[in-house]
Amino acid sequence: MRRPRRAGGRRAAALAAAVLTVGAAGSAGAAGALHAAERAAATAALDLRAAAVGRALDTTLGRYADTLHALTALAAAAPAAGADALLGTAVTALAAGRLPGAHEVYVLGPDRSVRAARPVDGSTPPPPRAPAGPPEVAAALTAARELGGPVVSAAHVLARDHALPPARRQNGFVLTAPVPSGTGGSGGWVVVTVRAGDLLDAALRDARVTGVAVTLSGAHGDVAGPAGGAAGARTVAVGPAGQGWRARVSPATDLLGPAQRWADTLALAAGGLGALLLAGLTLRLAGGRDAARRRAAAAERDAAAARAGLAARERELAGFAAVAGEELQAPLGAIAGYGDLLTDEHAADLGAARGVVDRIAAAARRGLALVDDLLAWSGTADPVVRTEPVDLERLAADVLAERVGGAGARPVVDLGELPVVLGDAELLRRLLDHLVGNALRYVPPGAAARVALRARELAGNRWRVEVADRGIGVPADRREEIFAPFRRTPAAGGYPGTGLGLAVARRITELHGGAIGVEPNPGGGSVFWFTVLGATGGDPAVALLGAAEGA
Repeated sequence: MRRPRRAGGRRAAALAAAVLTVGAAGSAGAAGALHAAERAAATAALDLRAAAVGRALDTTLGRYADTLHALTALAAAAPAAGADALLGTAVTALAAGRLPGAHEVYVLGPDRSVRAARPVDGSTPPPPRAPAGPPEVAAALTAARELGGPVVSAAHVLARDHALPPARRQNGFVLTAPVPSGTGGSGGWVVVTVRAGDLLDAALRDARVTGVAVTLSGAHGDVAGPAGGAAGARTVAVGPAGQGWRARVSPATDLLGPAQRWADTLALAAGGLGALLLAGLTLRLAGGRDAARRRAAAAERDAAAARAGLAARERELAGFAAVAGEELQAPLGAIAGYGDLLTDEHAADLGAARGVVDRIAAAARRGLALVDDLLAWSGTADPVVRTEPVDLERLAADVLAERVGGAGARPVVDLGELPVVLGDAELLRRLLDHLVGNALRYVPPGAAARVALRARELAGNRWRVEVADRGIGVPADRREEIFAPFRRTPAAGGYPGTGLGLAVARRITELHGGAIGVEPNPGGGSVFWFTVLGATGGDPAVALLGAAEGA
């Protein structure tokens, strides 16, 4: 006697394990896709910042090139004698506020003597001596004369900075260009000394570039910024063509916002929790169904006791479904809500992850639909029916107005004369809504939905109400089982649904002392029908009391 019970327990456990496995695999897949999207978003963010760094440094170095051009033209036109005051004023006017990181500006004669020298950073004016002492500067002057254009020296500590403490020293360089011989002029050079770190910081600050570490390098090696660089750093060419300037950009902080950074973890956690809850619910419901079957077998020996036991068990399962549904509403609602929040408020940050987040939110909404049907099913476990005269024609018109108004392609609707019946208006409305909703939903692809409602009177003051459609139909061997919970026909697999709507419809019909069924519709489709007591004649109390006791 115990072997069937053990076999049922094993089947229930296997079904729950399958639900858990599928849910966990789906959650892991979504989390993996989101993680890959996070990496792609981080790469894109770094590329954007590298491009911004290149533009910022190009703008800054372009100002240097423009200033050098203006100063060389002015120096070429100025006479060699008595030019100090004129060139000093011009240097100050041209250089002030335009050259971030610039320290001093010199105008040298052809013998490398100082014709004019002015500080640009507000420091004490330099002594009247040429800055060509360091070999890097001398080499740059020679190269500029040979090339006939601007040249950048190798990195070195500026002469004026040797007096600073070691911790405050930074690399510098000089930008120099030859002065062409002009009217009254005899050539020479314009030299700008630059603190490289100050230039880099000012350029990035003015361009509002954050979250990255930038190393500026020239043809002679690194000039400013941290040495080395993180894996995956981006390198962009900057400055005048042919000078070999580069900026190496690597992330200094997490470039992703919190929505992208935690999306994969949240998806995995939420999906795992949902799979665990559904597996537990499946195990509980499957175990309850096996218990109900055992009690049905015992009903052969004691029919009255078996009916009482089944009713109690059904109420217990309905209560469990209600509790489980309420417990599932919060986490599934949170998943759907957070998914909508991510797409509404962080759409720009999500990038390629937008589609994955939409699928997570859609899956959560499908779970919420299942929970709503579970709650509806458990809510019909109470056999108490609030009886009153109900105008079925007006009730059906309201249901059709709501259903047809939300449909994509407008269906063809035929509402015939329906009677006034005796029953619970809210429950009967739910019954019609399930049947009309199925008639509008289960139609072949590309076909317009057609639904007809009609009624005919039966003996004993009863009415048979029919909802006919031109849908996908119900196979003959499935016309009875589709009214059981979680049962659907194979043809309905591609349509949304939970398998509880017709179970709820049957429960409502039984609470009203009626019957429900389905027949083929001549010409294609199905005719779903149910019987209900008319509002006049007969004894409604006796009929409804018998239905409640039979439930």
